[in-house]
Amino acid sequence: MTDTTTRELILQDLRSAAPFAAHATTPPRDLSAAYQLQDAVAEQLVTDPAFGPVAGWKIAVNSAALLARFGMSEPVSGRIFEGQRHDVPAELTASDYRQFAIEPEIAAIIGTTLAPQDAPRDADTVKRAIARFVPAMELLDMRDADMPNMHLPDAVAQNISNVGALIGGPGVAPDQLDLAALRMTLSLDGEIQHDATGAAPQHPVEAVTWLVNHLSQRGLTLAAGQVVLCGTHSPIWYHNGTGQIEVQMSGLGGVKATLT
Repeated sequence: MTDTTTRELILQDLRSAAPFAAHATTPPRDLSAAYQLQDAVAEQLVTDPAFGPVAGWKIAVNSAALLARFGMSEPVSGRIFEGQRHDVPAELTASDYRQFAIEPEIAAIIGTTLAPQDAPRDADTVKRAIARFVPAMELLDMRDADMPNMHLPDAVAQNISNVGALIGGPGVAPDQLDLAALRMTLSLDGEIQHDATGAAPQHPVEAVTWLVNHLSQRGLTLAAGQVVLCGTHSPIWYHNGTGQIEVQMSGLGGVKATLT
């Protein structure tokens, strides 16, 4: 199977929310090949009005537990497309997704472009480039993927199940973020389903610093105005059908999605 053929199969799957197929290789693809395929798929998606330009990035597998579980030495990244980036209040259509899920996350809003030619960047430089941190939900369509047994590069090639981001507020400046005391609640139709304090997988400044340097190695830019999802504060939350999902983060505000 050629890379072009694999790219076209993945594009078809993503556009139709088809059941996840790894389109695996023998021997299994490595992360370098996975990112090359993700990039090739993205080149096509940015010309599709349903996706559009890259509006930001997601970071996944950035907790110590997940790094150990997948045998990784660093996190992985995927894109967020403009057509799938939503500000609150947001109304989503449940039937658009095969297997809808969300993750509550802190999002960094980038205020200053960080170009690859100036890498590597340290945390202080990256912190100054972040305009604010806001509450967010990563939108996922798991497409019946068997994530616990997934060969991670196969997921990376398909943008790690991301189908968008919901951005809330009002948020805080980076210097005002009290991560240890940050309480996150996830509610469904007004009833709290998950409640956690100090559950960030890593400090968001560290997460964005890793992403900037990772993207730079791939010749990619983290641009002003883009958002970065800095890692989930809870296990993946699957939701079938309609309803209202709300995330509150103490000190940052909230974010809400209505599924119809």
